[in-house]
Amino acid sequence: MQLESLVKLAQADDVHAYVDGLWSDGPIRQSHREGGVVYKVIERFARLPRFFFRPSEQTIEWTHFSPWWGGILLADYDNAAIRDLRFLHEIYHAATMPYVRAGNVPTFAMMNFRNEREASCFTEMAIYAALPELRATTFDHPIFVDRFLFPQGDFSRPDVGWVQRWQADPELTFQQLLYERMKVILAPEEDVDRHDPQVVWLRRYGAQGDAWVEIWSRRFRLVQERMLDLQDEVIGGRDRGEALDAHLDWLLAHGDGTDVPFRAEAEAFRATFDDLITVYDEAMKEKGETAVRGRGEDW
Repeated sequence: MQLESLVKLAQADDVHAYVDGLWSDGPIRQSHREGGVVYKVIERFARLPRFFFRPSEQTIEWTHFSPWWGGILLADYDNAAIRDLRFLHEIYHAATMPYVRAGNVPTFAMMNFRNEREASCFTEMAIYAALPELRATTFDHPIFVDRFLFPQGDFSRPDVGWVQRWQADPELTFQQLLYERMKVILAPEEDVDRHDPQVVWLRRYGAQGDAWVEIWSRRFRLVQERMLDLQDEVIGGRDRGEALDAHLDWLLAHGDGTDVPFRAEAEAFRATFDDLITVYDEAMKEKGETAVRGRGEDW
């Protein structure tokens, strides 16, 4: 973390105001301002003090899971709407992550599995059911949700059935979309088209999650306990600014001698992530498509 870049947001109103300033002028900002589905996510996120930061080591911090310990990396993309989705994805993680004390590895794995699936379903599928007009502003190449929301390839004409289902019962529709994803992620290998980029993209989540849990199996309790302490401090009435400063001091004390919290885990996961992304890139090349990358990544 670049310490001079830290944006510390102690109060809920500060969180809302800062995040509003991050969005581009589009459907996600409008949903936030009008109390829509995005507002609800930010409201949950703002229950705790939060911080945003620029990376000091771009390569390993880009894939480090900072939302787990309360921080959001300030990432850049050429496409502003895709940048919005990146921020929304990371914020959704932080807003919905549960914590338990004295946890065991199987429980930790299940928590990670569910949180990742739900965050990805929200920002890769459900957000387009809630805000269909967003799709025309994001990816030029096909994405998995197109098979349901935009089966004709016309982003101006979303599938009426799915939109109506979302409007009538968003919680149930979210679950339906989630299990459409899961059906692909958990399918037997013989039922998978390894040349389908969208399928390859989804399938990597299983191996990626397993690798992340393995890497964190020794030290995950440190983060779980600390985040519960932060929650208890806020609920107990401690000054939110003081609680945030104490939390940042704790993070930096676990930087393995650097300003990257849990640096060893960041390095280990980056190597695993690169291996999985290579498979996706090859599938994209076969289709004549190019995967979206953020500016500054060393991929």
